This record gives sequence, C-alpha cells and structure tokens, in this order.
Amino acid sequence: MSAAELHRAELRVAAVASGLLMLLDEHGITGQLPQDARNAAGQLRHTVKLAVQAAQPPTLATPPSLDGGDALRSWIRSQPWAQPDPGPAGFVYLLCFRDPLTGEHRPLRGNGCRGQYAGHYWGWTEDLVRRIVREHRNPRWAGPGRLVQVALAAGLTFELAYVEYPATRSRERRIKNQGSAYRRCPLCRGTAGPLDPFQVAAAASDPAPAYPSAVAEHRPDPQGALS
Repeated sequence: MSAAELHRAELRVAAVASGLLMLLDEHGITGQLPQDARNAAGQLRHTVKLAVQAAQPPTLATPPSLDGGDALRSWIRSQPWAQPDPGPAGFVYLLCFRDPLTGEHRPLRGNGCRGQYAGHYWGWTEDLVRRIVREHRNPRWAGPGRLVQVALAAGLTFELAYVEYPATRSRERRIKNQGSAYRRCPLCRGTAGPLDPFQVAAAASDPAPAYPSAVAEHRPDPQGALS
C-alpha cells in the first residue's frame, strides 16, 4: 500500500470514528458508558482531532503539531482489540437452530416470563468434526454445549452455518460480545447453505494451493471466516 493510499485509509477511519462519536454525543450515550469506555472515547476523540488537523493544509498561523496519522496508528496499536489473540488456534463456529420438519430457522424459546429465546449457538473447538458429530449430535452428551442439548430435547435440530479458522477462544468471546448472531448467519440471511464439518475440517487442514479457492465462497469476514 502506497503512502497516499495509507493516508486515505486513515482519513476514512477518522471519518467513521468521528461519526461514531457524533452519534454517542447526539444520543447522550457517552456519559452513560463505564469509566474505561469513556476514557477510550476521549482518547479516540483527541486522536480523530489530530488526524483531521493533520489533513488540513498548513497555514502560517498554524504551528506544527503531532502528525495525526502517527497518532491514529499509535492509538489503534494500543487498544486491546488490536492485540494478537492468545491461546491455541481452532475453529469458531455458529450453529443455527432449525425446525426438523420444515428446515426453517426456529429459535429455542425459553420458559421465562420475558420470552427469551436462542436462535443460534456460538462455540470454539480444536476438532470441528468431533465437536459437531460426536458431541453436539449426541443427545446423551453431558459436556460443554448444554444449550444445544436443550434445543435437541425440545425437538429442534441444527445446521453448521458459519466457521472461522484459524481462530482462538478470545475471538469467540469477541464475536459473542458483538451480539446479533443473525447478522453473521448465512442461513438466516439466505446467502449460503449449511456447511459440512468434514469438508470444512479437510479444507482447513489442506496446505495445497487449492485451499483458498475451495473456501473462498465462505469468507465474508476479512479475518478468515468460513461461512
């Protein structure tokens, strides 16, 4: 990437960040954030200001200041979400609960008074085939993934809808915290069909050059998603 392209990319990031800050201020949300989030918003506000100032043509009345691009890159590198994920690499996967008769999406509805329901299940594993076929598909499985067993007991089934590889447990937690599994589910959005865990695992372990083309249609996420 050339210096000019990098500069334009930084300005786009600054524009998006300033828009986010504007929405926070417009809806009065900034003051309701936890202290650490307010501090991060303040740092972002200052960094965007520097980036915008650096993009303006200098005048005789404007003293030299810190380069906004350097400040923006420094701020991004310091954020927890920009750090490498610790831990072993594996598969982050999404299961979509379905009606076994119609094949349509059917959330698991809870018995609580507020009508809670779960339409999807996020998980992480180092062995995708074992996790999906031998554990989640086993109605007598008593290990992790209790939600899936409850869904099966309620008469539902599931399909493997989305996979990221390589990914860590930290990546799984970040995706869960973002909410809205529907947004990442190709089955619910009608953009792709269910995945075969055997094929996904084989593609992930194949070092041949054909690997990228074999899974290219399952990569909506620039971080390496197989959906």
